[in-house]
Amino acid sequence: MLDHVVLRLVCEKPQHGFAISKELDADESLVTVMKVRRPLVYRSINSLEAAGLIRPSKTEAGVHGSERTVYSPTALGKTTSAKWLESIVEHPRDARIELLAKFVLRSRANLSNKGLAKRQRDLFSVFAQEFKAKEQAAEPRTKLVARWRYESIHAMIRLLDSVIDD
Repeated sequence: MLDHVVLRLVCEKPQHGFAISKELDADESLVTVMKVRRPLVYRSINSLEAAGLIRPSKTEAGVHGSERTVYSPTALGKTTSAKWLESIVEHPRDARIELLAKFVLRSRANLSNKGLAKRQRDLFSVFAQEFKAKEQAAEPRTKLVARWRYESIHAMIRLLDSVIDD
């Protein structure tokens, strides 16, 4: 997931790893979604470069040390990032970080979140029906967990509805 976030930041503007790390620490909305240590940013950059999604575009003098490599997205990187931003999260357990990150990054790009929220709500509504059925059929020992899952997905659906209605 971090690879997609780093790729998106490089798609916003070419930058080096230190700048990406600072961006992840400076954007309050991103910080509330995920806290990322700098070494993980550099690992993600290496992974993205190996996959052909970003490429070195120039070097800049470092303020306190060696030169820094600035990365730009490749055509494949731009396409991959755009597709990820449009894709729904496949399971509710992944919504807490991935879906929120998509909403934040889409907002940064002045993209509407309504269409994604509608598609996500449609999928999560199916999960909600399944979770409700499991809750109703649960044994007393597992009923609380089943209820938790249903209430959690129901809360996500209410949030998605509010995104759609804004």
